[in-house]
Amino acid sequence: MGKKRRKLHAWLGPHLMIDGKWIDAIRSGAKRATVRLGRVQVRATEFYIHAGGRIIARAKLRRVVYKRVKELTDEDAKLDGLSSRDELISELKKYYGDVKDDDWVTIIEFDVVEHMEKSEERTYYGLDAYQVAELALKHLPLRPKERRVMEILVKYRSIRAAAKRVFGSISERWRVRKMLMKVARELHEMGIIKVEESSGEKSDEASQTKPSRDRGETGTCASGG
Repeated sequence: MGKKRRKLHAWLGPHLMIDGKWIDAIRSGAKRATVRLGRVQVRATEFYIHAGGRIIARAKLRRVVYKRVKELTDEDAKLDGLSSRDELISELKKYYGDVKDDDWVTIIEFDVVEHMEKSEERTYYGLDAYQVAELALKHLPLRPKERRVMEILVKYRSIRAAAKRVFGSISERWRVRKMLMKVARELHEMGIIKVEESSGEKSDEASQTKPSRDRGETGTCASGG
């Protein structure tokens, strides 16, 4: 029997991660789609586009097309901001490694409805991520994975670094933020993090859009082009 092809299953929720090199192409309208290896289940009709550590746009889903790699066309490549099918396949191989003709890909077409320039960095009851991590390591009985995340946040002061080192991909930043919100809330309830009512400072947890389960507990959406 021949070797079975790998099956990649992923979900796209309200946050679409794009490589930072595509920022200008998205803003100019040259890039109006992203091609992902595997069959991506797109469950959001509107999402934020993240690139280069920033939220650069809000977009609406136009349509989703599933194809085999061998069925990709020059037109698909142009939607993705590239010049030809060969260039598209080359980009897929750069990002995913081994790509075969019979592999499935998902073409996610979108329309940008608002250009944005918003940092991904967040505060938690007025504290930066590394400050919350320092307090959590000192005061909370953390699980092993939580402790590892907090240690990396303290060392590198980077949510991206924690996501990459613990969960294997920067597209898993939401997992790190979810942990931070949890420990920040516990620290606040213990009275270790205190918030002045008059300052209006609250955890950004209440005001931020959380990734839904579609990019959450049972799957991931790979960051790519």
